[in-house]
Amino acid sequence: RADWNSGACKRAKVANYVVQSCYNLDTRDYEDHTFNGIMFDLKCKADLPLEFIEIQQFWVRGELGPMSVWITEGSHVEKYGRRSEWKLVHKKTHKESHQVLAPLDIKPALRLKPGQSYGVYVHSATPDDMGLVYNNRRSRITHEDPHICIMPGMAHISRVPFSSHGYWGGGSWRLNREFVGRVKYGVKWMLWNPSNMVHSKFPKVFKEMIFTMLMCHRRRESPLKKLPCCVLYYIFNMLPWDWAGQGEIKERMMSRNMEDEEEEEEEMSTGRFYNYTDEDDEDDEEDEEDEDVEDPEWDGAEDTGDADEDEEEEADVMNMAPIAEEDEDQSGEGARDCNMRECK
Repeated sequence: RADWNSGACKRAKVANYVVQSCYNLDTRDYEDHTFNGIMFDLKCKADLPLEFIEIQQFWVRGELGPMSVWITEGSHVEKYGRRSEWKLVHKKTHKESHQVLAPLDIKPALRLKPGQSYGVYVHSATPDDMGLVYNNRRSRITHEDPHICIMPGMAHISRVPFSSHGYWGGGSWRLNREFVGRVKYGVKWMLWNPSNMVHSKFPKVFKEMIFTMLMCHRRRESPLKKLPCCVLYYIFNMLPWDWAGQGEIKERMMSRNMEDEEEEEEEMSTGRFYNYTDEDDEDDEEDEEDEDVEDPEWDGAEDTGDADEDEEEEADVMNMAPIAEEDEDQSGEGARDCNMRECK
């Protein structure tokens, strides 16, 4: 019995697997636009006892071609033009996939701790405007689940990553756009321990279950009284966070969605957030054509020193383009398997 008690008192603080479960988060797909790139923020929620989430793949569709994925800690805002603050995590030429989502493997995988956010930039170096599909912004949050949320961002209309020169000659960034595709990620869970810092991160229904079990353990007539306290703690340590149910999490998400809808209505009424329509797309195209004709700075750029800069940017694209054909992605069959932990 002494050995049993000694072993039960040695509880793990985190799971001993890389990731326990794999999830796919699919966004809405209205196919509002196609062009070269989309930049957005990805946030890890702090509602559940997560140790971290691991982003393994981004799935996109379009003409694709020479693809690259970049990440930066924090937000993409105010970093979209600073290439030095971004890290390249994917670089490969892909076959076109206009109807079916194609995977882009992230190496090394991106790990986010609860409350942490990263800026993500997915880019296609195709010379036309069919590289990637993306949407107009329609809400404060593009998509979310209990673990992560994808935020709206901006589109890029240049075949050169991070270039400020657009397809028609004007600016290259378009605000209020949304990522279209899928995010595949894994989760590593925190394990319960009798510590306020750990216990407080578990759902209310899970904490109530533990409190009830401990009260039963104190009663002389309870069968649990025969178990040493450290053995009871060891049992709690092996239980997944949703052992007592997920009702609270679902209610919290529904309440948050209602609050977001109210805030969106308020922002739209005050003009702080503009909801795009088909007429706005036509206006954008007219503005882009006007930029091509009427922008005196850009019209004269080729006659000044900007031509050398453009040649350097073109060289970056050409260095990325000639990638061996055998490296082309096939069908995503090599998606990693996640070790599943079972509690008995």
